[in-house]
Amino acid sequence: MVDKIDVLMAKWFYELRDTWREAARIVARAAKRLYPDARVYLIGSVAEGTFTATSDLDILVVLPRDPDPRERLEAKTRILLTAFDEGLPLHYPVDLHVVGPKGFERYKRHAKRMIPLDH
Repeated sequence: MVDKIDVLMAKWFYELRDTWREAARIVARAAKRLYPDARVYLIGSVAEGTFTATSDLDILVVLPRDPDPRERLEAKTRILLTAFDEGLPLHYPVDLHVVGPKGFERYKRHAKRMIPLDH
């Protein structure tokens, strides 16, 4: 017998597979509206093509200067609230990474693939 959780996970996988591009566009638009000089990238399993039913949408926002912890949290909050206002479903699993130039160098060394979203 198929477990209800398995069915829900399968449904979520197909929803993510079919909707991640639009969700990424919404988040990127929100980031660029609030931080016009920022660069935005898709990273993680979705960028690598290895996402599963338990994956989230990893988006990297690179600000022109390194944010302190308070600024990082404020930027994440503002971007996500704007994205929700622009149609991103509240339940959508977005993991927003906000860094400056130093943090971006670390991501470039460790990320397997980074897809620009701000063009």
